[in-house]
Amino acid sequence: MGVYATVIPRRFILEDGTEATLTARDVEERLTRETLFLLWVPCIDTVYSHLVRQGFEKAVPAKSKGEKYSLRKPLDNTWELHLRLYREGYIEAEVEVRREYLEHLTAGKRLNVVYEAYEYYREAYNKLHIKYTPADKWITKILDHLNVKLRPPNTLTPWKPIALGIIAAGLFTYALHRLEKGKTT
Repeated sequence: MGVYATVIPRRFILEDGTEATLTARDVEERLTRETLFLLWVPCIDTVYSHLVRQGFEKAVPAKSKGEKYSLRKPLDNTWELHLRLYREGYIEAEVEVRREYLEHLTAGKRLNVVYEAYEYYREAYNKLHIKYTPADKWITKILDHLNVKLRPPNTLTPWKPIALGIIAAGLFTYALHRLEKGKTT
């Protein structure tokens, strides 16, 4: 279980000329509550097809936020990249605990990322459009970056063996309740 390290825009100029600065505290407080950055591409279906060829698969199970496509790609044993592609061309990207583990739902370990998604779709669309969602404005220039580390949960609990055990126990219990003495004629 390793730490996931990346960079996100820290100081940047918005389309209206104002400068925005994120602190580590801003990022930490918003980890589970809101998306800081959205990417945009003109043809979401083309990018979707390209991502599937890059090894992305449907993100199941996933809670829908109204996206057209929800895709994921495992990055290592702990982390996966989850992309939500919206009809309007927006892409929400986050690194999170893989959905094979119960901690995917409970640990709150996720980080809104930018460059990871772009690296995968840039062969289909080689421009980077970033919207800073708290201001609802486009970023026109990035001045510097913030180094961010996402620490793994203390434990990783695979949920599939637990679910199979529960199903097997339920079937066994059902069979025992159906047990009767046989009748001979």
